[in-house]
Amino acid sequence: MGNLPKVIALLFRMLPLILLDPVYLTLLVMLGFIIYSQYRRVYVMQQRLFGLNRGIPWKETAVSFGYGLLGGIVASILFVMLGISLSSTGIAFVWLTALILMLFNPRFLCFAYAGGIVSLVHLIFGFPKVGVTSIMGLVAVLHLVEALLIFLNGHRNSMPIYIQDSEGRVVGGFSLQRFWPLPFITVLATAELSSALESAIAMPDWWPLLKPEILVPAGLTLVFRLSPIFAGLGYSDIAISSLPEAKAAYSARNLFLYSIVLLGLTVLADRYPYLELIPVLFAPLGHEWVIRFGQQREKKRASVFTYSNGVMVLDIYPNSPAAKMGLSTGDVILRINDISITSPQQLIAEIGPWIIDPTLTVKNVFSNSPPRQIKFKGKIPPLGFIPVPQPNQPVYMVMRETWLKRALRQWWRNRKR
Repeated sequence: MGNLPKVIALLFRMLPLILLDPVYLTLLVMLGFIIYSQYRRVYVMQQRLFGLNRGIPWKETAVSFGYGLLGGIVASILFVMLGISLSSTGIAFVWLTALILMLFNPRFLCFAYAGGIVSLVHLIFGFPKVGVTSIMGLVAVLHLVEALLIFLNGHRNSMPIYIQDSEGRVVGGFSLQRFWPLPFITVLATAELSSALESAIAMPDWWPLLKPEILVPAGLTLVFRLSPIFAGLGYSDIAISSLPEAKAAYSARNLFLYSIVLLGLTVLADRYPYLELIPVLFAPLGHEWVIRFGQQREKKRASVFTYSNGVMVLDIYPNSPAAKMGLSTGDVILRINDISITSPQQLIAEIGPWIIDPTLTVKNVFSNSPPRQIKFKGKIPPLGFIPVPQPNQPVYMVMRETWLKRALRQWWRNRKR
């Protein structure tokens, strides 16, 4: 694409302008408030579970905006390169459907489900008037960008949890929760007078990849203009059998493959319209399969956050003695001053305020390095780390349904009675 540098330069000139538009900025602020409330919920949960003051909501929201802007640039380039026009996608219907689905479960605030439902309703009833392949192209590109953001930022500020596995044992793990606002620029197809081509940038013959569903009256020409839009992306997962970084990378890979397959099916349906039902069904079902497959894989694999000898570190409190010692997730405290440690209770007893200049023998289960010794000068107050749960741990997290889903389930039971 010889004119790609010109298009990219135009995108970078437009982005600052649209971010200063009052209407667009208001919508982004509203989306930012939703994201802030999600981080606030995670922050409160960490405090209630472990008294862990980490991941300040407004800071996490600011970080998410930064990554969202990066993702928006990538999305803008992909939309323009592929020529996916959103003139007939019915983006308002997709957003409305996504917001309704969110009431059932926050993870359903996803265009894969909403776009699939809106497109399926269109194929069956002919309403709303939307471009099916355009919606599917939108879903594919957004999930390509989401895969990138999960890989780069999905593991940040993972929340330690105690959770019951499939065999009823309480094990340690991490809850991964990230949200990103995505301001981006896409292509808008319009029918205009030929004079509009005077300042146009020529594109290759194969472009656009997905042909827009728009009728061009006689005397007019099909013109593609750049148009701002925004979306919200979210990632929710649990890491029990691997570190958060590895789990996020694994999820990103699966989502990337899903996006490539969906984009391929969409291009095929664009060439052969009678195949439109295939990407429409694959968008929500394939996305759900990716999530379910990851969950089942997590349940079948053994938890890595368990110990049989020593006390394993699940997470560290900021600015604590444990943090100053360089302890990290996966470190197992084997001995204190040559006294073997077998439980958190014994650890507390051996590291009381009367112990001065203790020496800890530590081994990390995620590395092949031999045990190391850590010397601490002075007396240690609370060491400042969260241990992995003991087998008889009485308190743990239970994943519950949303209030609306519980209410509908109860209503259905009462109706059957």
